[in-house]
Amino acid sequence: MTDFLLQVLIETWTILKEASIFLLLGFLLAGVLAVLVPRMALVRFLGTGRIKSVLWGAGLGAPLPLCSCGVLPMALGLRRQGATDGATVAFLVATPETGVDSISLSYAVADPLMAVYRPLAGIVTGVAAGLATNLVSPRSGQSREEVSAHNYAVEDGFALHVHDHDHHHHGPEESHGHCDGCGPTMQDRARPVIAFPDLAKQIYHHAFGELFGETSYWLMLGFVLSGLVAAAVPGDFFSHYLSGGVTSMLAMLLLSVPVYTCASSSTPLAAAMVLKGLNPGAALVFLLAGPATNLSSLVVLLRFLGPRLVAVYLAAVGVVSLLAGFMLDWVYGHWGLDARTTFGTAAALVPESIKVGGAILFLALVGRSARQVGIPPEWSWVGDRIATLTGVRPSARRLGAGAVAVCFGLYLGSGFFTVQPGEIGIRLRFGEIVTPVLPPGLHYRLPWPFGAERIIQANIVRRMEFGMPVNRTGRDTNIGREHLTAGGNAVPEPVNVTGTRFQKESATDSSSLLTGDANLIAIRSVVQYRVSDPLDFAFSVEDPDALVHSATLAALRGVVGTTGIDAIYTSARSAVEERVARTVQGILDRSRAGVAIVSFRLEYVHPPDEVHDAFRDVASAQEDKLRTINRASTFAVETVAQSKGEADAMIEQALAFKDQQIRRAEADAAASQVRLRAYLREPELTQFRLQLETTETALRGVAKVITPGAAEVKDLDLWLLKPPGASGSK
Repeated sequence: MTDFLLQVLIETWTILKEASIFLLLGFLLAGVLAVLVPRMALVRFLGTGRIKSVLWGAGLGAPLPLCSCGVLPMALGLRRQGATDGATVAFLVATPETGVDSISLSYAVADPLMAVYRPLAGIVTGVAAGLATNLVSPRSGQSREEVSAHNYAVEDGFALHVHDHDHHHHGPEESHGHCDGCGPTMQDRARPVIAFPDLAKQIYHHAFGELFGETSYWLMLGFVLSGLVAAAVPGDFFSHYLSGGVTSMLAMLLLSVPVYTCASSSTPLAAAMVLKGLNPGAALVFLLAGPATNLSSLVVLLRFLGPRLVAVYLAAVGVVSLLAGFMLDWVYGHWGLDARTTFGTAAALVPESIKVGGAILFLALVGRSARQVGIPPEWSWVGDRIATLTGVRPSARRLGAGAVAVCFGLYLGSGFFTVQPGEIGIRLRFGEIVTPVLPPGLHYRLPWPFGAERIIQANIVRRMEFGMPVNRTGRDTNIGREHLTAGGNAVPEPVNVTGTRFQKESATDSSSLLTGDANLIAIRSVVQYRVSDPLDFAFSVEDPDALVHSATLAALRGVVGTTGIDAIYTSARSAVEERVARTVQGILDRSRAGVAIVSFRLEYVHPPDEVHDAFRDVASAQEDKLRTINRASTFAVETVAQSKGEADAMIEQALAFKDQQIRRAEADAAASQVRLRAYLREPELTQFRLQLETTETALRGVAKVITPGAAEVKDLDLWLLKPPGASGSK
């Protein structure tokens, strides 16, 4: 709780420091305008014409130093002087948005685009609301004298001096420049020449007396609420839930109606919400509709304008605010702007010493205003409500005693701290380690300056990049919540694409290294590490992350400096990663840093941009050479394999023919042996059979007639019934 309140104070101080100079300048210019521009001289332009009176009402409010708190009595006074309802409404809407203090504060905590667009949108909104009111107003066609008489009749018995603040230092005529008459006074017609010292006093009185007294409490409330939003709301809250479109704008429109928002105090609050992810169009809806549609103003307007005109007034303000919000989002998108990177950039032009001095002067003026003006009635109502509920009326002594008790309780409560899962806590007392390892849970130590604690995130794998573009280096090492304030984004999201033009990111000098063969090489690498010993990580080394950075860079330079460029490109890449990881781990172990290297990777290995094309040509030529060699090697292997296959086939065919001839010769020899044995047993029969086989072989395909020999048959009659050669004859 104490850490959160401290964070709120830090964020509030940051916002106040960034905006104070521009806000004081706005009050000074408002005081100059209040003295030099007579208010009553403007009334004559607001009483005639449906359109002309509205245009004058929206435009003439710009030089008047009125906040949204004091513009309501002034607007009603102008209406009593004879201004039309439309002119009254246009003046009521446009004046807070076009005030010098609002414009200067928008320029301080937002950006120049918002500082220009907001007053223009306020004027357009006021004109639209005024025209819509005049169209339905029953008295828009009356003369200025008739309108004035009608207004006096309606407002009889009702106090016009309706303020949201207590102005006990001036009367109605002095504060708002109106009286019971209708025209300017003789004093307004003939303004005497004032000496410069008296003129400076009047400017100071109007700027840092009346106007500052009206707005100081609400400005401080706006700064505190902005600090609360910056400290409590996560960085991606609005971008996740109300990132854009109709939803966020309607939500801001609904929020602006019941909540009282001053035009100046709501500006840092809107800037804080934009830095948390809210689209600038929704913030503009909140800035336009908030001061014009709060309940305190609507109650008074219902009394003077009636429900019908108030409904038209609310509808016109809501519709035009939404349209202006959509248009602003389109402008940011069309120009490729990110509001989270442009908001708060104007304060960077002011030296830090001047910003601190301006913040101190602003706080001094707030204290002076608190003593002179007193607490606003709305805040006094809170005290009365507390007295009604508790029966104890707050007083200065009781509030002081309560504040001391609360501060003492917060001081004692600052000793409580929590150790989250995955973290290791270390309890200290007067700088000495009392408990080296605290498990996750709620713990207590003595409040500062007697005790302290150290929380080490031991289970996460940390990441560090080398040679990355300058606007991305170190983003992944920021493991905490992104620090966003209305004074600017400490780590803005880079915008690398604008429309369709791609912008190349430049790398740091550490990305170019010298290789072993005297060539430059551009390397982008990433090292991942974790905490291995929490005590050594917390107390042995002052900055372990810086040690890891230096050790990794030294090891990478040493390894690359002993390796050729071609090897790093191709075969030795993994070996380089392993050598660098071992070298870094050795340095960390010798330093007792309590860090273990998880991995080291070369993400990007290329030649420098100046010789990148030449390296690409050489690499292409080498690839062509390797391609030709590979094709020749493939053809050689294919041809040799084919020749070996054909030779083996020929050898196998010869061996098969050899075996065939041998087997055939062996078969013929065996057959000859069988015939010989048969011949020896039956010579004549064998001779006859051989004769028949030889005849059959020699006379193949010829019709033959075989007769027995003369020895066996003496007389043989042969009758040939069919001609020789016919089938069936032998």
